[in-house]
Amino acid sequence: MTVLEDRYELIERLGRGGFGEVWRAHDSVLDRDVAVKLVTLDDDDLRRRFDREARALARLDHPNVVAVYDVGDGYLVMQLLAGPSLAALLADVGALPLEQALDYTRQAASGLAAAHAAGIVHRDVSPSNLILDGAGTLKLVDFGVARLDGTSGLTATGTVFATAGYVSPEQAEGRPADARSDLYSLGCVMYALLTGAPPFTGEHPIGVIQQHLTATPPPLHVRPDVDALVAELLAKDPRDRPGSADAVVRRLSGETAEPTIALPRARRRRPTVLMAALAAGLVVLGIFLATTLGSGGGSKAGTTAAAPPPTTTQPPPPTTTAPKPTPPQPTTPADAIAAVRRAIAAAQSGGQLDPGAANDLEHRLDDISQALTHPNPNDTAHKAADLVHQIGNLQQNGQLTGGTALQTAVQRLVALLPTAPAPPGHGKKKGDGND
Repeated sequence: MTVLEDRYELIERLGRGGFGEVWRAHDSVLDRDVAVKLVTLDDDDLRRRFDREARALARLDHPNVVAVYDVGDGYLVMQLLAGPSLAALLADVGALPLEQALDYTRQAASGLAAAHAAGIVHRDVSPSNLILDGAGTLKLVDFGVARLDGTSGLTATGTVFATAGYVSPEQAEGRPADARSDLYSLGCVMYALLTGAPPFTGEHPIGVIQQHLTATPPPLHVRPDVDALVAELLAKDPRDRPGSADAVVRRLSGETAEPTIALPRARRRRPTVLMAALAAGLVVLGIFLATTLGSGGGSKAGTTAAAPPPTTTQPPPPTTTAPKPTPPQPTTPADAIAAVRRAIAAAQSGGQLDPGAANDLEHRLDDISQALTHPNPNDTAHKAADLVHQIGNLQQNGQLTGGTALQTAVQRLVALLPTAPAPPGHGKKKGDGND
């Protein structure tokens, strides 16, 4: 058995690519299973570039980005994901239900937003690089490998430039990829989740790539807002795509309105404002005339020049916002773990939870998820108790403020975890005849 650094025991090869192999391994120091990527690059400069990107990724802590635990000479130690990948899911079931497809797209965009904020461009966003963990959270994997060879051609020997069905037009032309290139690829992923296949397909990758450059994807006709977002993501010109991955997250979360929706609202309000101003002007004019004509003497003039009754205008109907649908209560430990992860992400984004503490809680959830695969309920209960204790410590240390939603989610998780059976005789009183 191969052991790296007297610590990582390679158990089973999970896959092989143009730049290395991915193995299931066991970390003997922390006693947990991990994924180890062995990089097979002969060029020292390329290995140094890989090392720089790997270390940058290791500093990125986000629920929708695979966790990097360690970086060494020619290897990368990562979180081991249960799967499946979205590629496997699409191959198995085809197009996903609308809400599920939108949720996976939102999670992928959230991971990209964190990477882009750290200056990291993925360059190969595709269903095979979007993998679910044991709790159903989507993780981005395989950052940066698409351009490690330093070439710009699509047919260079051994080059994995990007997955043909999901490559942006600028990458297809050999131009540098940036954050907007990832957004185009995300649009292709979103299209595939909604329809079962990417927007462009063909027997040969070159033909598919040519379609990315010149063809218009078949219309979706799913829902107007969804159709509009996909069309923007798939714009040939990067300048016509959404401004950022974070903007995509907000749109999928319903936090911002599209300009095409907001503009008519503003126009509807404008006549009401003008009518109110006109009515006020008429009242002032009437008072002025009454005062002027009344000063000439005689009640008759004052009567005939009386101001007209003020014009009343109906106030605009109050705008109501439809309440966001409440997510269903978790019914399984996996659902509850996913709910806790969402609560962690919400607390972190709202400034209530320290990022380092959020990462620690995520790792503790990973341990609980892994413990659920073993038949010892006590182990799961102990790890859950550690999680509850850690949340209390974070509140005492000021690293978690508020946190009511997070505590509620953890309580639901604890309630759904399996419990160990009571030992023989437990709960029986002496003298009941069974001692």
